[in-house]
This record gives sequence, C-alpha cells and structure tokens, in this order.
Amino acid sequence: MKKMVLGLLIILFVTVACGSIAPMTPAQPNVETIVAATFSALTASAPPTMEAEQITPDGTPVNTAEISFLIPNGIANDATSVTGTEVEFPYVNPSNGAMPRHVKLTLNLYALSGTQLQPHIMIFRSEEYAQYTGNTAAIISEMQSLQYVDGQPLSEKLGSDFITQIHAVNFKNGSGVRYLTQVFMNFQAVNNEELFYYYQGMTDDDKYYVQAILPINAPFLAVDGDPNGPLPADGIPFNTNDFPGYLETVTQQLNSTDTFSFIPYLEYLDALIESMQVTGF
Repeated sequence: MKKMVLGLLIILFVTVACGSIAPMTPAQPNVETIVAATFSALTASAPPTMEAEQITPDGTPVNTAEISFLIPNGIANDATSVTGTEVEFPYVNPSNGAMPRHVKLTLNLYALSGTQLQPHIMIFRSEEYAQYTGNTAAIISEMQSLQYVDGQPLSEKLGSDFITQIHAVNFKNGSGVRYLTQVFMNFQAVNNEELFYYYQGMTDDDKYYVQAILPINAPFLAVDGDPNGPLPADGIPFNTNDFPGYLETVTQQLNSTDTFSFIPYLEYLDALIESMQVTGF
C-alpha cells in the first residue's frame, strides 16, 4: 500500500517597525483549514461506496456428470439426461444398427409444443461416432479442421440442401457452427412444425462431438408442411414448379429476419450453446 504524507509547514512572519504595529490584514485560512475544506468537498461530491454486486445468470443451470450449461429463461424449465445407443435423428434408418453409446439431454417444458422433433443435446465420443458410417466419419474429419468464418459457404459434409442463418458459435471448451434447417422427405413447405436450430461442435481436445436439435419458429412460415395450407400475410407461397427457387426465397427471408423475431429467440439458443462445458463420459 502506498502511503501519502501530507507535510504542513507553517511560517510565522513577525513585522516590527519603529515600535509600531503594522496594520492588520484580513485573517487567511491556514493550511489545515484548506485541506479539511477540500477533503469535505470531495467527499460530498463522490458517489457512495457500494459493495460489489453478485450477478446471477438469468436462467436455469443444468449440471450433470457429462455436461453443464445454462437454459435462458423462456427456453425451457430443465433437462432430463439419459445414456443409450438408440438411433438418433437425422439417421432415421436403423439399418446401420445401434449408434455408439452417447448422452442425450432432453429439454423439458420447451418454449414450443407440437413440433416434430424433441429439443435435445447429444454428446458422442468423436472416435466412436466416426466409426458409425462413412458420413459420420466425414463429419468428424470436417469438425476437427473447422475454422468457419461467418459469411463463408459451409462444407457440404456439415450442411444440407436447405440451410440458413449460419453462424459460428463457440462453447466454453469447444467450438462449432449452427444453422436453421428442415429435412424434406418430399416436396413440402418450409414450416414451423419442422424447422429447427441445428448445432454441431467439438471439444478443444477433439474427444467429444456435440449436437443440438432445437425447434424454432419464424413469424412468416406456414404452420405445417401442407403446400396448400394457409400462410401469414407476409408468407411465401409454395411454388411446385420451382422448388429450388422457393427454397432460395425462403432462405433469403430467414437470413434477413431479426434474431429476436424467432421463437425462441435465436440469440437465446446461441447463449445456451455458449454456456456449455463438456466434461465427457
């Protein structure tokens, strides 16, 4: 600690001339008075000392042996964790057999209901995931060298025929990329029943591969995939004669949609991912 020493020097002048006393001058404040007044003024104008505030994240913490993260308010209430080998979306064909053992966390009381997919996060051992199919091997290879910069095209091995709102998102001990997508089994409208936020990431040590599938809605999309179904006022009509052109138009509109116009907020889903700390299993 530095010490400050205030030295006070008082000089006494005595003026005596020819046996008479010089005329008195008005009394001047001494050094002690000046210092005290200055200190009082500074103290009065300074803001009161405040104790450090403890900032509590606005959400629900989830902590398991394999992962921890924060669910922002308005997204879900909590999460249920299970470990298994069941075949996970998008691998809907079980001909390759059971998937490698993995952790699946399902978000409970999610912001949306009636969607085709459950909101969940999965953790795989990267080496085991790569051995499942040739496609999963290519995904892990791409993830190990991924250095995605927003605005660049995403590798075909990590994307699909319909992707929008592509954005690099890092979590506490890893990195990855997210986008919005929908899996098409036939010619159908892009819709709020099937659109979802998809995240792929990998821990910094490459040991664990993380996926997140989180349903999301946009205000101008149809309720379901019916090409002839009703649309909101600013909806995009389905074009049976030019399906690629229809998808491109929807992609552009989704890309230009404000992140806080989605349900749940797109930025809140990013915040959930960013809060993850993957311990593994």
